[in-house]
Amino acid sequence: MTAYPARCPTRNLNGRMCSAPAGQGTRHLGYGTCNWHLGATRPVEEVWTMANELAKERNITPHEALLGLVRTASARAAWTDLIVANTMREHIEGGGDPLTPPDTVLPWLRQSREERKIAATTAKQAVDAGAMVALERRLDLDGDLVASALAAVMDSLELDQEQRMKALGTAQQYLLSAGQIAA
Repeated sequence: MTAYPARCPTRNLNGRMCSAPAGQGTRHLGYGTCNWHLGATRPVEEVWTMANELAKERNITPHEALLGLVRTASARAAWTDLIVANTMREHIEGGGDPLTPPDTVLPWLRQSREERKIAATTAKQAVDAGAMVALERRLDLDGDLVASALAAVMDSLELDQEQRMKALGTAQQYLLSAGQIAA
């Protein structure tokens, strides 16, 4: 079983999934949207080139590389915002006017805006490249696999209906509590 379905992750106007192979007519064959769904546009080609290079360096999939780029860009934006917040807090605690930022924070405000633009652009490119749809599909496949494995285990134990319901309830509680064992 492959980690990602090898077809274009976009829906057609009729609401059905595109039947073209992923990346058909593009330089990123096997990944992302086909040329009919804007996969051959320059920004999408560039982001897939960058993702493939990063994927090779880190031995991960290009989809994981794209999501990593989004996380990195978002973290940089959060980091600059933290610097701005700390500088403003120190300014206010020192008796400064909260509506007039000190000159030392102005470059960080510009940097914060720039990092947010980069993060938004990176996220948009990842969405346009089909990374989010591919991730959603992968998570669906992983969920189906877990459900099938759980059903197979219960079948092999030959549990009666009451025991099956109790086991499924326990599994549900475990999953809803984000993996923490309930007391």
